[in-house]
Amino acid sequence: MNNLREIWGSRFVHYITELQKYLKYVFTGHLAIVFVFTIGAGGYAYSEWLKEVPADFPAALLTAIVLGAALVFSAPVTLLKPADTVYFLPLENKLEMYVTQSLRWTFFSQLPLPLLLYIVAWPLLAATGTGTRTEFVAIAILMVLLKRGFVVIEYNFRHAREGRNVWGDRVIRFVLAGLFIFNGLVGNMLLLPVIAVLLGLYSFHWAKQKKEKPFPYDHFIELEQNRMMRFYRFANYFTDVPHLKGSVSRRGWIGFLFDKPKFGQTVPQAYLIRRTFIRTDDIFWLWVRLTALSALGALFIPFPIVVFVFSGALAFASAVQLIHALRAGDEFRMDMLFPETEDTRPAAIKRLVRSVQWIQATVVTVTALLLYGIATTPFLIGAVVVIISEATIRLTGEKKEFD
Repeated sequence: MNNLREIWGSRFVHYITELQKYLKYVFTGHLAIVFVFTIGAGGYAYSEWLKEVPADFPAALLTAIVLGAALVFSAPVTLLKPADTVYFLPLENKLEMYVTQSLRWTFFSQLPLPLLLYIVAWPLLAATGTGTRTEFVAIAILMVLLKRGFVVIEYNFRHAREGRNVWGDRVIRFVLAGLFIFNGLVGNMLLLPVIAVLLGLYSFHWAKQKKEKPFPYDHFIELEQNRMMRFYRFANYFTDVPHLKGSVSRRGWIGFLFDKPKFGQTVPQAYLIRRTFIRTDDIFWLWVRLTALSALGALFIPFPIVVFVFSGALAFASAVQLIHALRAGDEFRMDMLFPETEDTRPAAIKRLVRSVQWIQATVVTVTALLLYGIATTPFLIGAVVVIISEATIRLTGEKKEFD
Protein backbone atom coordinates (compact mmCIF):
# COMPACT_ATOMS: atom_id res chain seq x y z
CA MET A 1 0.00 0.00 0.00
CA ASN A 2 2.76 2.40 0.93
CA ASN A 3 4.61 1.50 -2.28
CA LEU A 4 1.59 2.44 -4.36
CA ARG A 5 1.19 5.70 -2.45
CA GLU A 6 4.85 6.49 -3.09
CA ILE A 7 4.52 5.60 -6.77
CA TRP A 8 1.52 7.93 -7.09
CA GLY A 9 3.38 10.69 -5.27
CA SER A 10 6.46 10.44 -7.49
CA ARG A 11 4.35 10.38 -10.64
CA PHE A 12 2.34 13.35 -9.47
CA VAL A 13 5.52 15.36 -8.88
CA HIS A 14 6.78 14.43 -12.35
CA TYR A 15 3.39 15.35 -13.84
CA ILE A 16 3.37 18.79 -12.21
CA THR A 17 6.98 19.34 -13.27
CA GLU A 18 6.07 18.45 -16.85
CA LEU A 19 3.15 20.88 -16.81
CA GLN A 20 5.31 23.68 -15.43
CA LYS A 21 8.01 22.94 -17.99
CA TYR A 22 5.71 23.78 -20.88
CA LEU A 23 3.23 26.17 -19.29
CA LYS A 24 5.99 28.70 -18.72
CA TYR A 25 6.16 29.01 -22.51
CA VAL A 26 2.37 29.04 -22.92
CA PHE A 27 1.46 31.69 -20.35
CA THR A 28 3.84 34.35 -21.57
CA GLY A 29 3.10 38.05 -21.86
CA HIS A 30 1.57 37.42 -25.30
CA LEU A 31 -1.12 35.07 -24.10
CA ALA A 32 -1.73 37.12 -20.96
CA ILE A 33 -2.55 40.13 -23.14
CA VAL A 34 -4.97 38.03 -25.20
CA PHE A 35 -6.68 36.74 -22.06
CA VAL A 36 -6.96 40.20 -20.50
CA PHE A 37 -8.49 41.77 -23.59
CA THR A 38 -10.76 38.82 -24.37
CA ILE A 39 -12.05 38.50 -20.80
CA GLY A 40 -12.46 42.27 -20.59
CA ALA A 41 -14.39 42.40 -23.86
CA GLY A 42 -16.56 39.46 -22.85
CA GLY A 43 -17.24 40.94 -19.43
CA TYR A 44 -18.21 44.29 -20.91
CA ALA A 45 -20.55 42.68 -23.45
CA TYR A 46 -22.08 40.51 -20.72
CA SER A 47 -22.69 43.46 -18.39
CA GLU A 48 -24.25 45.52 -21.18
CA TRP A 49 -26.51 42.64 -22.16
CA LEU A 50 -27.65 42.16 -18.56
CA LYS A 51 -28.99 45.71 -18.54
CA GLU A 52 -31.50 44.74 -21.23
CA VAL A 53 -32.18 41.07 -20.41
CA PRO A 54 -35.94 40.43 -20.19
CA ALA A 55 -37.37 39.21 -16.89
CA ASP A 56 -38.76 36.06 -18.54
CA PHE A 57 -35.37 34.99 -19.94
CA PRO A 58 -34.86 31.23 -19.16
CA ALA A 59 -31.84 31.85 -16.95
CA ALA A 60 -32.44 28.78 -14.78
CA LEU A 61 -32.68 26.47 -17.79
CA LEU A 62 -29.58 27.91 -19.46
CA THR A 63 -27.59 27.72 -16.22
CA ALA A 64 -28.67 24.13 -15.63
CA ILE A 65 -27.59 23.11 -19.14
CA VAL A 66 -24.17 24.80 -18.94
CA LEU A 67 -23.38 23.58 -15.42
CA GLY A 68 -24.67 20.10 -16.16
CA ALA A 69 -22.36 19.86 -19.16
CA ALA A 70 -19.41 21.13 -17.11
CA LEU A 71 -20.03 18.63 -14.32
CA VAL A 72 -20.39 15.45 -16.39
CA PHE A 73 -16.92 15.55 -17.96
CA SER A 74 -15.07 13.71 -15.20
CA ALA A 75 -12.50 11.52 -16.94
CA PRO A 76 -10.13 10.14 -14.26
CA VAL A 77 -6.51 11.32 -14.23
CA THR A 78 -4.68 8.09 -13.40
CA LEU A 79 -1.09 8.90 -14.51
CA LEU A 80 -0.76 5.26 -15.56
CA LYS A 81 2.01 4.21 -17.95
CA PRO A 82 2.20 1.36 -20.51
CA ALA A 83 4.60 -0.64 -18.32
CA ASP A 84 1.99 -0.75 -15.54
CA THR A 85 0.16 -3.46 -17.45
CA VAL A 86 2.99 -5.76 -16.34
CA TYR A 87 4.32 -4.25 -13.12
CA PHE A 88 0.97 -3.42 -11.48
CA LEU A 89 -0.65 -6.74 -12.33
CA PRO A 90 0.56 -8.53 -9.13
CA LEU A 91 -0.69 -5.53 -7.10
CA GLU A 92 -4.18 -5.40 -8.59
CA ASN A 93 -5.84 -6.34 -5.29
CA LYS A 94 -4.13 -3.36 -3.68
CA LEU A 95 -4.67 -0.94 -6.54
CA GLU A 96 -7.56 0.81 -4.77
CA MET A 97 -5.12 3.05 -2.88
CA TYR A 98 -3.59 4.26 -6.15
CA VAL A 99 -7.04 4.83 -7.66
CA THR A 100 -8.20 6.77 -4.58
CA GLN A 101 -5.28 9.19 -4.96
CA SER A 102 -6.05 9.53 -8.68
CA LEU A 103 -9.73 10.29 -8.13
CA ARG A 104 -8.93 12.82 -5.41
CA TRP A 105 -6.68 14.76 -7.78
CA THR A 106 -9.25 14.43 -10.58
CA PHE A 107 -11.91 15.98 -8.35
CA PHE A 108 -9.82 18.95 -7.20
CA SER A 109 -8.38 19.66 -10.66
CA GLN A 110 -11.78 19.61 -12.42
CA LEU A 111 -13.89 21.36 -9.77
CA PRO A 112 -12.86 25.00 -10.53
CA LEU A 113 -14.47 25.08 -14.00
CA PRO A 114 -18.12 24.41 -12.98
CA LEU A 115 -17.76 26.69 -9.95
CA LEU A 116 -16.36 29.49 -12.13
CA LEU A 117 -19.21 29.09 -14.60
CA TYR A 118 -21.68 29.20 -11.73
CA ILE A 119 -20.17 32.45 -10.44
CA VAL A 120 -20.46 33.93 -13.94
CA ALA A 121 -24.13 32.89 -14.02
CA TRP A 122 -24.97 34.65 -10.72
CA PRO A 123 -25.51 38.13 -12.25
CA LEU A 124 -27.84 36.64 -14.87
CA LEU A 125 -29.81 34.74 -12.24
CA ALA A 126 -30.05 37.88 -10.11
CA ALA A 127 -31.09 40.05 -13.07
CA THR A 128 -33.98 37.70 -13.88
CA GLY A 129 -35.02 37.25 -10.24
CA THR A 130 -34.16 33.55 -10.26
CA GLY A 131 -33.37 32.03 -6.88
CA THR A 132 -32.23 33.59 -3.63
CA ARG A 133 -28.79 34.04 -2.10
CA THR A 134 -29.39 31.11 0.25
CA GLU A 135 -30.38 28.90 -2.67
CA PHE A 136 -27.29 29.99 -4.61
CA VAL A 137 -25.00 28.93 -1.77
CA ALA A 138 -26.87 25.65 -1.26
CA ILE A 139 -26.61 24.79 -4.96
CA ALA A 140 -22.88 25.58 -4.92
CA ILE A 141 -22.42 23.07 -2.10
CA LEU A 142 -24.54 20.51 -3.93
CA MET A 143 -22.47 21.05 -7.08
CA VAL A 144 -19.33 20.14 -5.16
CA LEU A 145 -21.00 16.92 -4.00
CA LEU A 146 -22.26 16.20 -7.51
CA LYS A 147 -18.80 16.64 -8.97
CA ARG A 148 -17.29 14.28 -6.43
CA GLY A 149 -19.98 11.71 -7.17
CA PHE A 150 -19.57 12.08 -10.94
CA VAL A 151 -15.82 11.50 -10.74
CA VAL A 152 -16.44 8.20 -8.95
CA ILE A 153 -19.32 7.21 -11.25
CA GLU A 154 -17.34 7.81 -14.44
CA TYR A 155 -14.40 5.83 -13.08
CA ASN A 156 -16.67 2.93 -12.08
CA PHE A 157 -18.44 3.02 -15.45
CA ARG A 158 -15.17 3.01 -17.40
CA HIS A 159 -13.88 0.20 -15.19
CA ALA A 160 -17.00 -1.93 -15.62
CA ARG A 161 -17.41 -1.32 -19.37
CA GLU A 162 -13.71 -1.05 -20.26
CA GLY A 163 -14.30 2.43 -21.63
CA ARG A 164 -17.17 1.54 -23.96
CA ASN A 165 -20.30 3.73 -24.30
CA VAL A 166 -18.96 6.48 -22.05
CA TRP A 167 -21.13 9.05 -23.81
CA GLY A 168 -24.25 7.13 -22.85
CA ASP A 169 -23.25 7.42 -19.19
CA ARG A 170 -22.54 11.12 -19.63
CA VAL A 171 -25.94 11.79 -21.20
CA ILE A 172 -27.70 10.14 -18.24
CA ARG A 173 -25.66 12.10 -15.70
CA PHE A 174 -26.16 15.32 -17.70
CA VAL A 175 -29.93 14.93 -17.57
CA LEU A 176 -29.92 14.16 -13.84
CA ALA A 177 -27.51 17.01 -13.03
CA GLY A 178 -29.47 19.46 -15.18
CA LEU A 179 -32.75 18.52 -13.52
CA PHE A 180 -31.13 18.79 -10.08
CA ILE A 181 -29.74 22.29 -10.70
CA PHE A 182 -32.83 23.55 -12.53
CA ASN A 183 -35.26 22.46 -9.82
CA GLY A 184 -32.98 23.89 -7.16
CA LEU A 185 -32.90 27.28 -8.90
CA VAL A 186 -36.66 27.48 -9.45
CA GLY A 187 -37.42 26.32 -5.93
CA ASN A 188 -38.89 22.85 -6.59
CA MET A 189 -37.24 21.41 -3.50
CA LEU A 190 -39.57 18.40 -3.32
CA LEU A 191 -38.03 16.92 -6.47
CA LEU A 192 -34.43 17.19 -5.25
CA PRO A 193 -34.58 14.12 -2.96
CA VAL A 194 -36.06 12.06 -5.81
CA ILE A 195 -33.23 13.04 -8.17
CA ALA A 196 -30.68 12.43 -5.41
CA VAL A 197 -32.06 8.91 -4.89
CA LEU A 198 -31.85 8.21 -8.64
CA LEU A 199 -28.22 9.38 -8.66
CA GLY A 200 -27.47 7.21 -5.64
CA LEU A 201 -29.00 4.12 -7.25
CA TYR A 202 -27.14 4.81 -10.50
CA SER A 203 -23.85 5.18 -8.63
CA PHE A 204 -24.48 2.01 -6.60
CA HIS A 205 -25.22 0.04 -9.76
CA TRP A 206 -21.90 0.85 -11.43
CA ALA A 207 -19.95 0.42 -8.20
CA LYS A 208 -21.35 -3.11 -8.03
CA GLN A 209 -20.64 -3.78 -11.71
CA LYS A 210 -17.05 -2.60 -11.29
CA LYS A 211 -16.32 -5.18 -8.59
CA GLU A 212 -17.10 -7.99 -11.02
CA LYS A 213 -14.53 -6.89 -13.63
CA PRO A 214 -10.71 -6.90 -13.63
CA PHE A 215 -8.95 -3.57 -13.87
CA PRO A 216 -8.88 -2.46 -17.56
CA TYR A 217 -5.26 -1.35 -17.79
CA ASP A 218 -5.31 -0.83 -21.56
CA HIS A 219 -8.26 1.56 -21.45
CA PHE A 220 -6.97 3.77 -18.63
CA ILE A 221 -3.45 3.84 -20.07
CA GLU A 222 -4.81 4.90 -23.46
CA LEU A 223 -7.03 7.50 -21.79
CA GLU A 224 -4.02 8.95 -19.96
CA GLN A 225 -1.84 8.99 -23.08
CA ASN A 226 -4.53 10.78 -25.08
CA ARG A 227 -5.00 13.34 -22.32
CA MET A 228 -1.30 14.18 -22.18
CA MET A 229 -1.07 14.22 -25.97
CA ARG A 230 -3.79 16.91 -26.10
CA PHE A 231 -1.75 19.00 -23.67
CA TYR A 232 1.45 18.51 -25.67
CA ARG A 233 -0.29 19.52 -28.89
CA PHE A 234 -1.56 22.66 -27.19
CA ALA A 235 1.90 23.46 -25.81
CA ASN A 236 3.41 22.82 -29.24
CA TYR A 237 1.65 25.95 -30.50
CA PHE A 238 3.97 28.00 -28.30
CA THR A 239 7.23 26.04 -28.13
CA ASP A 240 8.88 22.88 -29.43
CA VAL A 241 7.77 19.66 -27.76
CA PRO A 242 10.62 17.30 -28.72
CA HIS A 243 8.76 13.97 -28.49
CA LEU A 244 5.60 15.21 -30.24
CA LYS A 245 5.18 14.28 -33.86
CA GLY A 246 2.45 16.28 -35.54
CA SER A 247 0.20 14.78 -38.20
CA VAL A 248 0.22 15.91 -41.82
CA SER A 249 -2.65 15.94 -44.33
CA ARG A 250 -2.47 16.56 -48.07
CA ARG A 251 -5.61 18.74 -48.23
CA GLY A 252 -5.96 18.43 -51.99
CA TRP A 253 -9.08 20.63 -51.98
CA ILE A 254 -6.84 23.68 -51.61
CA GLY A 255 -4.13 22.39 -53.90
CA PHE A 256 -4.78 25.31 -56.24
CA LEU A 257 -2.71 27.43 -53.85
CA PHE A 258 0.39 25.46 -54.85
CA ASP A 259 1.97 26.55 -58.10
CA LYS A 260 4.12 23.97 -59.76
CA PRO A 261 7.73 24.77 -58.86
CA LYS A 262 9.81 26.01 -61.78
CA PHE A 263 13.56 25.72 -61.79
CA GLY A 264 15.19 29.06 -61.17
CA GLN A 265 11.87 30.89 -60.77
CA THR A 266 10.33 29.49 -57.57
CA VAL A 267 11.43 30.96 -54.24
CA PRO A 268 12.21 27.80 -52.20
CA GLN A 269 11.50 29.16 -48.72
CA ALA A 270 8.18 30.73 -49.67
CA TYR A 271 7.08 27.53 -51.40
CA LEU A 272 8.05 25.28 -48.47
CA ILE A 273 6.58 27.57 -45.80
CA ARG A 274 3.28 27.68 -47.67
CA ARG A 275 3.22 23.88 -47.88
CA THR A 276 4.14 23.59 -44.19
CA PHE A 277 1.27 25.85 -43.15
CA ILE A 278 -1.39 24.16 -45.28
CA ARG A 279 -0.39 20.55 -44.73
CA THR A 280 0.57 20.55 -41.03
CA ASP A 281 -2.63 19.77 -39.12
CA ASP A 282 -1.76 21.55 -35.86
CA ILE A 283 -0.75 24.80 -37.54
CA PHE A 284 -3.51 24.90 -40.14
CA TRP A 285 -6.39 24.05 -37.79
CA LEU A 286 -5.05 26.45 -35.15
CA TRP A 287 -5.46 29.31 -37.61
CA VAL A 288 -8.87 28.03 -38.76
CA ARG A 289 -10.17 27.81 -35.16
CA LEU A 290 -9.01 31.32 -34.24
CA THR A 291 -10.42 32.74 -37.47
CA ALA A 292 -13.75 31.02 -36.86
CA LEU A 293 -13.90 32.38 -33.29
CA SER A 294 -13.17 35.88 -34.53
CA ALA A 295 -15.88 35.57 -37.18
CA LEU A 296 -18.42 34.31 -34.62
CA GLY A 297 -17.58 37.25 -32.37
CA ALA A 298 -18.15 39.67 -35.26
CA LEU A 299 -21.46 37.95 -36.03
CA PHE A 300 -22.97 37.77 -32.53
CA ILE A 301 -21.45 40.62 -30.47
CA PRO A 302 -23.56 43.73 -31.06
CA PHE A 303 -21.13 46.16 -29.37
CA PRO A 304 -18.52 47.55 -31.80
CA ILE A 305 -15.90 48.38 -29.15
CA VAL A 306 -16.13 44.83 -27.80
CA VAL A 307 -15.74 43.36 -31.28
CA PHE A 308 -12.67 45.56 -31.89
CA VAL A 309 -11.01 44.24 -28.73
CA PHE A 310 -12.09 40.63 -29.29
CA SER A 311 -11.03 40.44 -32.94
CA GLY A 312 -7.81 42.32 -32.24
CA ALA A 313 -6.87 39.92 -29.44
CA LEU A 314 -7.51 36.89 -31.65
CA ALA A 315 -5.59 38.46 -34.53
CA PHE A 316 -2.64 38.93 -32.18
CA ALA A 317 -2.94 35.32 -30.99
CA SER A 318 -3.15 34.03 -34.57
CA ALA A 319 -0.13 35.96 -35.82
CA VAL A 320 2.17 35.29 -32.88
CA GLN A 321 1.36 31.58 -32.66
CA LEU A 322 1.73 31.05 -36.40
CA ILE A 323 5.13 32.72 -36.37
CA HIS A 324 6.36 30.59 -33.47
CA ALA A 325 4.87 27.40 -34.93
CA LEU A 326 6.41 27.94 -38.38
CA ARG A 327 9.80 28.78 -36.89
CA ALA A 328 9.79 25.54 -34.95
CA GLY A 329 10.87 22.35 -36.63
CA ASP A 330 13.15 19.37 -36.68
CA GLU A 331 16.92 19.65 -36.76
CA PHE A 332 16.78 18.79 -40.47
CA ARG A 333 14.43 20.59 -42.84
CA MET A 334 14.03 20.41 -46.60
CA ASP A 335 15.02 24.06 -47.00
CA MET A 336 18.53 23.14 -45.84
CA LEU A 337 19.04 21.41 -49.19
CA PHE A 338 18.66 24.69 -51.06
CA PRO A 339 21.47 27.24 -51.44
CA GLU A 340 19.52 29.90 -49.56
CA THR A 341 20.79 32.38 -47.00
CA GLU A 342 19.53 32.09 -43.41
CA ASP A 343 17.54 35.32 -43.51
CA THR A 344 15.21 34.11 -46.27
CA ARG A 345 13.22 31.77 -43.97
CA PRO A 346 12.09 34.43 -41.40
CA ALA A 347 11.13 36.73 -44.27
CA ALA A 348 9.11 33.97 -45.94
CA ILE A 349 7.33 33.21 -42.65
CA LYS A 350 6.35 36.84 -42.22
CA ARG A 351 5.01 37.03 -45.76
CA LEU A 352 2.94 33.89 -45.26
CA VAL A 353 1.52 35.06 -41.91
CA ARG A 354 0.75 38.47 -43.39
CA SER A 355 -1.17 36.83 -46.25
CA VAL A 356 -3.30 34.52 -44.10
CA GLN A 357 -4.07 37.34 -41.67
CA TRP A 358 -5.41 39.38 -44.57
CA ILE A 359 -7.66 36.41 -45.30
CA GLN A 360 -8.76 36.40 -41.65
CA ALA A 361 -9.51 40.12 -41.84
CA THR A 362 -11.61 39.54 -44.97
CA VAL A 363 -13.58 36.71 -43.34
CA VAL A 364 -14.25 38.78 -40.22
CA THR A 365 -15.32 41.81 -42.28
CA VAL A 366 -17.76 39.79 -44.41
CA THR A 367 -19.20 38.17 -41.28
CA ALA A 368 -19.61 41.54 -39.56
CA LEU A 369 -21.54 42.82 -42.58
CA LEU A 370 -24.27 40.29 -41.74
CA LEU A 371 -24.77 41.94 -38.32
CA TYR A 372 -24.02 45.60 -38.96
CA GLY A 373 -24.94 45.87 -42.64
CA ILE A 374 -23.16 48.18 -45.07
CA ALA A 375 -21.60 50.52 -42.55
CA THR A 376 -18.23 51.67 -41.31
CA THR A 377 -18.04 49.20 -38.40
CA PRO A 378 -17.34 45.98 -40.39
CA PHE A 379 -14.49 47.60 -42.30
CA LEU A 380 -13.06 49.05 -39.09
CA ILE A 381 -13.10 45.55 -37.58
CA GLY A 382 -11.16 44.24 -40.59
CA ALA A 383 -8.73 47.14 -40.30
CA VAL A 384 -8.14 46.32 -36.61
CA VAL A 385 -7.29 42.71 -37.54
CA VAL A 386 -4.82 43.89 -40.21
CA ILE A 387 -3.18 46.52 -38.00
CA ILE A 388 -2.78 44.23 -34.98
CA SER A 389 -1.48 41.40 -37.17
CA GLU A 390 1.06 43.65 -38.89
CA ALA A 391 2.26 45.09 -35.60
CA THR A 392 2.65 41.57 -34.18
CA ILE A 393 4.59 40.40 -37.24
CA ARG A 394 6.97 43.33 -37.02
CA LEU A 395 7.50 43.16 -33.25
CA THR A 396 7.73 39.40 -32.72
CA GLY A 397 11.32 38.50 -31.88
CA GLU A 398 13.40 35.71 -33.25
CA LYS A 399 12.72 32.14 -32.27
CA LYS A 400 14.07 31.07 -28.90
CA GLU A 401 15.46 27.57 -28.80
CA PHE A 402 13.72 25.10 -26.55
CA ASP A 403 15.58 24.48 -23.35
